[in-house]
Amino acid sequence: MAERTSPLINTATTLGKVVAFFLGSAVAGALVAGTMVPLAVGASKATEVAAGAYDSIEIPTENAAIAQPSTLLDREGNVLAKFFVQNRKSVSLKNISPWMQKAIISIEDERFYEHGGVDARGIARALVSNLSGAGKQGASTITQQYVANLNVNNQQAEGRSEDEIARNGNKDISDKVKEIKWANEIETKMSKDQILQGYLNLVPFAGATYGVEAASERWFSKSAKDLNIAEAALLAGMVQRPTLYNPEVNPKAATQRRNVVLGAMLKTGAITRDEYNKAVKSKIAIDPSEDTSGCATAEGAAYFCQYVFNEVKLNPIFGKTVQERQSLLFRGGLTIKTTLDPRLQKAAETQVVKTVPIGDPGGLGAALVTRENSTGEVLAMAQNTKFGTGKGKTKNQYTQYNFTADSAHGGSGGFQGGSTAKPWTALAWIEAGHSMNDAVDAKRDDYGPTTQWKASCVYGGTVQAQWANLGNSINGMKKSMSAKYGLYWSVNTATVAEAYKLDTCKIAAQAERLGLLEGQRVTVAKRDEQNQVVYETNKAGKKVVATETVAVTPKVLASPGPSFVLGSQNVTPLAQARAFSTFAQEGVQCENTVLLEVKQRNGKLINLPETECKRLYDKEVIDELNGTLTQIAKLRIVKGSFGASVGGKTGTNNNASSTWFAGYTSGLTTVSWFGNKDGTVKKGLNNGAELRGAKMYGKDSMTFAGPLWTQYMAKVYDLYPHETIERTDLASPSATGGKAASTGTGTGKGTGSGSGSTKSADPSSSAKSTDGTKSTDSTKSPEKTKEPEKTKTPEKTKEPVKTKQPEKTKTPEKTKD
Repeated sequence: MAERTSPLINTATTLGKVVAFFLGSAVAGALVAGTMVPLAVGASKATEVAAGAYDSIEIPTENAAIAQPSTLLDREGNVLAKFFVQNRKSVSLKNISPWMQKAIISIEDERFYEHGGVDARGIARALVSNLSGAGKQGASTITQQYVANLNVNNQQAEGRSEDEIARNGNKDISDKVKEIKWANEIETKMSKDQILQGYLNLVPFAGATYGVEAASERWFSKSAKDLNIAEAALLAGMVQRPTLYNPEVNPKAATQRRNVVLGAMLKTGAITRDEYNKAVKSKIAIDPSEDTSGCATAEGAAYFCQYVFNEVKLNPIFGKTVQERQSLLFRGGLTIKTTLDPRLQKAAETQVVKTVPIGDPGGLGAALVTRENSTGEVLAMAQNTKFGTGKGKTKNQYTQYNFTADSAHGGSGGFQGGSTAKPWTALAWIEAGHSMNDAVDAKRDDYGPTTQWKASCVYGGTVQAQWANLGNSINGMKKSMSAKYGLYWSVNTATVAEAYKLDTCKIAAQAERLGLLEGQRVTVAKRDEQNQVVYETNKAGKKVVATETVAVTPKVLASPGPSFVLGSQNVTPLAQARAFSTFAQEGVQCENTVLLEVKQRNGKLINLPETECKRLYDKEVIDELNGTLTQIAKLRIVKGSFGASVGGKTGTNNNASSTWFAGYTSGLTTVSWFGNKDGTVKKGLNNGAELRGAKMYGKDSMTFAGPLWTQYMAKVYDLYPHETIERTDLASPSATGGKAASTGTGTGKGTGSGSGSTKSADPSSSAKSTDGTKSTDSTKSPEKTKEPEKTKTPEKTKEPVKTKQPEKTKTPEKTKD
């Protein structure tokens, strides 16, 4: 620890320390009444020098707010977690047991109500004792201890290191004299009771426990107003050396110290001889309970808690810097009411664990996230793990990563979206003037190496890329069909046929518009200005593709070719929930929010900005898309499990290592995810992933993600209002037809400007994704069913008002293998 040198006197030697103590004592004796009375005639020159130095010492005119824990609540007011560096509950003196007041005065400052800021008699007694070797005694009054602790609090609030903070054992003479002057001055501004109350709320106990109320709850699980004589004496004894006299750690030492305090109380007349005898003979009877700082105490809601923690850390409304925001959270005594609905949260926790038990050795994950569409409020966030590092625990039981969130909010960066990406192409298709009734050539399953894909955001306006041996998950689907039929059955060859007719940059732009690319980063093949892949020589002298990690943009998605249209891009469940809520809201999207109200320690509210809601698509575009998405949800997923109007899209990536259902009612959007929680893609539900000890083959989004969504939503959907989702041109499971589409923009051959690669994907990543068990035409075709009737529903209420909120800080997300 760095030595702190006094500006008044060198305290490095024993003699220097003695002289320093004497000088401080002389000054204290002259100023015992708390006024600047001149020193007596005949005072030594040394004392005059000390007094002059004393006059020059500055004391704070304002003090930092005393550190108080911040409390996180759900929307019903239930405590989720606390954040603190000092666990403290400030109370008034009338709510502190009289025995506690008498105990602390008896042992720390028996003449507290008789002297000023300093006690000359006490200083003299301590000086004689210390210099004679009779024993070390302190001379600080309760007032001096109070200002000393105020000083520590001020320095901590400034962000000083422990080496820089003036604590006992790390103080020099200037610190002592500063405390004397400060104590004298504070006695002119505060009553004795006010000083005692402040001291008892400020004083440190063991660990992170500060103040007598928190200490009483910590060791006796009761309020400080209910402490008896023996309990009060125990806590008063801890003040001198909190760690040594911690009754949990050192019960023998704590008992001895308690008895010393009881003796002092008897001596001062605070207790009678009978009360002393009874208390001193009693055994320590503690009933410990401990508050923990952080999200671990939130149990199943810990990942939501972590999301809120990061939101506060990132949001400039809570301070100019991250350090200021964290200081406010851990010291500012905020009461933060969040959007979490405990009814939905409990149901979500139950359902994910029912789907995959916590700690299942197969390493599979399940997650649910729900938001309210019209407000953007996140209502539930659950996954099948415990929050923490889990040292020594079951391998797959613990993680600190939030499966549903971006990396800036504690997430792992998401998972491949699979066929949940197919609505991007459908949106671009509709906006390009096509109809979901238009026919597409889903027979074509091979796009040769010279195929040109229109990509207006890439140099030259096209990308040359091959896509060979395209497969579908359902047998018999390589045929001409309408776009809505292709989307309903998630036909890969249909989606790629549409992409071939469109500008792939405009398809990628749908993902950006919906907010799915925010914070996403990816490692891709490095390309030059002409979109040619760049090669480099590695240490072994071999020519390899150069790679770089970049933010995901439409250009990054489209540059290698169109493979992204089948869902190779990572997305997070919460981003999916926000995106699909746009379809529930007729083209309007509201930003995510997790905060309902933030109250400061003084009871005043922090002015939170209104959630921003804005129109992303024309209502007619979304109504046409919903003609298909509502049929997918109703006929393939919900199947009558509950009565609300629903929409959504399934999603399965290669090997079914990431499976989804992103679904919505008019009121709520919920996204379910099931797959490899570590993000790996080589083994999944259709090639040997294990659950409950059994290997799985031939599974997809319909196996776990769909039922997970349906069973959860059936329990909670009617807790929030819902209406019929407006849609036009309903998709039919049986009708493949459709009118001929307009001529496409892609060409089979051309000069192009791409890399000339014979693969559709970046050389550094995989390309293909399916929505089913296999990537080839091998399974039975769907049974024909009657086409649902078209219905007309009432228009929804007026579009939400667009409001302004502060720009959020974004941190790059991690990417997966």
